[in-house]
Amino acid sequence: MLRRSASAVVVGGVVVLATAAPAWADPPTCVEVDNLTGICTLFTSGGAQSGGDTATPVSDDTPNGGSIPSPVIVIDGQDCIPSGLADPQPSQGDPVWKGHTDGAIYSCTTSPGSLLGTQSTVLFWAASPPVAPPPPDPEVLAQQAVASMGLSAIDIGIVPEPGAGSVGVIGLPTWMWAQNPGESTTGPITRTASAGGFTVTATARLDQIVWTMGDGAIVTCVGGGTPYADSYGKSSSPDCGHTYTRQGRYAVSATSYWTVAWSGVGETGTIPLDFVNTTQIAMGEAQVITQ
Repeated sequence: MLRRSASAVVVGGVVVLATAAPAWADPPTCVEVDNLTGICTLFTSGGAQSGGDTATPVSDDTPNGGSIPSPVIVIDGQDCIPSGLADPQPSQGDPVWKGHTDGAIYSCTTSPGSLLGTQSTVLFWAASPPVAPPPPDPEVLAQQAVASMGLSAIDIGIVPEPGAGSVGVIGLPTWMWAQNPGESTTGPITRTASAGGFTVTATARLDQIVWTMGDGAIVTCVGGGTPYADSYGKSSSPDCGHTYTRQGRYAVSATSYWTVAWSGVGETGTIPLDFVNTTQIAMGEAQVITQ
């Protein structure tokens, strides 16, 4: 990215008068696409639309190595978003005109994290109205927000416990639950992702956990279930349980189904996700176990 030397005056730490004359690039063009994902991995910048020094659109890297076109331009080393004609227009003798008698003075709002440290307004001269590049793809930002959640399958909690020497009694209730409940395993969890002054907010909620019990039974539970305690004795789980009727070893899987709802950049959407974990338990008859 080309950044010009700063030649601005800060007034009260809020308004910056930029004397450089920027040009805006056309929206980036995709020149290379990942054949497996269909996502653009390489962009080229467009040509400048007005004379003078170059103002370069800022791009944010995506997880697959590409970039997201951003509406941010760079004025005197600061990232900012064009916000229209300055009102009122500075007098012709103001240094911001840099001797020009044509064109107009435009304002630009600096992005959080700019050189000024806070949002402020930058004034600059341009021969024609600035045209900002397109906003980022909200679906890409949503995917970034989801990636930061660290969602995962639950650690399976089950009675009888898995492992050698642990055998449950057929006919007695089996309890199932999430051994590691938390925002990344049972939700809900909210994260955001931003680019070019735009933000997408995503919230993931666990819809259900579907348990495949290994004996042909499928149990659907809403929520993470209730952990078993010895004080519950032979009672059934209040929200997530099963009863085996035949002895044997059973492969048990728990599939967590999530829905991520996101909104931002004027759009909304949902992303379905699922995660699975498995374990194995043994069931036997009471008289066999006690022998």
